[in-house]
Amino acid sequence: MSGALDRLGPHRAAMTATLDDAIKAASQHHQAEAFGQADMFGVLTDTHEEVEHKYAQVNPWPEKVWLEGERETLGLYLTGHPINSYIKELKHYTTWKMEDAHATKRDVVSTVAGLVIAARVMTTKKGNRIGILTLDDRSGRMEVMLFSDALDRYLDLIEKDRILVVSGQVSFDDFNGGLKMSAREVLDISQAREKYLRGLAISVSDGQIDNQFFEKFSGVLEPWRAGTVPVNLYYQRKDARAKLVLGTEWRVTPTDKLIDELKELLGEKQVELEFD
Repeated sequence: MSGALDRLGPHRAAMTATLDDAIKAASQHHQAEAFGQADMFGVLTDTHEEVEHKYAQVNPWPEKVWLEGERETLGLYLTGHPINSYIKELKHYTTWKMEDAHATKRDVVSTVAGLVIAARVMTTKKGNRIGILTLDDRSGRMEVMLFSDALDRYLDLIEKDRILVVSGQVSFDDFNGGLKMSAREVLDISQAREKYLRGLAISVSDGQIDNQFFEKFSGVLEPWRAGTVPVNLYYQRKDARAKLVLGTEWRVTPTDKLIDELKELLGEKQVELEFD
């Protein structure tokens, strides 16, 4: 079943955008039949094949959009894993995948990243609060413990279905026979980008620049200004290529929303994360 849904993936946005028209047409057809009206011109009796291809022309949804729709509708991710969208960049943030992790010495700090599939805060018999997360990176799972100080600092990040980058000491868990981590630092994906990125690279060709371009471009950047990541604009035409570094007042917080809107404006391959 998941294979069939995978094949539908690219068409989901078009199917959804067309749904209102399809429902309206079906309602009109039903009313016509109820009143015994004949369809003289064949408007209501298109063949299945013809109707099937009358989808609205819209951009395909990114994988993370329809995965979130699956979670909200079904309560689970059916056709993929939310971490898929981040695999390429997570290599720059993490020490290893969870399938490769092993216990380390007490003073060795390692970093893993994953989807929070379970999160809870409990109180010990001594009255101390402990946060417990289960992270899944598709290759494996790890339990993460946040003791008092770490819990106080990162409590707002302890949330199910969130992608987190966690650093700490990895040890063997005698209780469940696996590995566990005592967290020292917890970052969401935007914070990890601010820590590790050298810049946000934007490629623009001369054919994309019109009278409205810079107004649209600055409008996308505006809500995310006052961040720490430089924006590097690469301008390309047939006979030249130039790099423009936007001023410090245009440094941004590289959220998913910002990156998605830039890709929608410019193109999927024209927005990249730059690392050292």
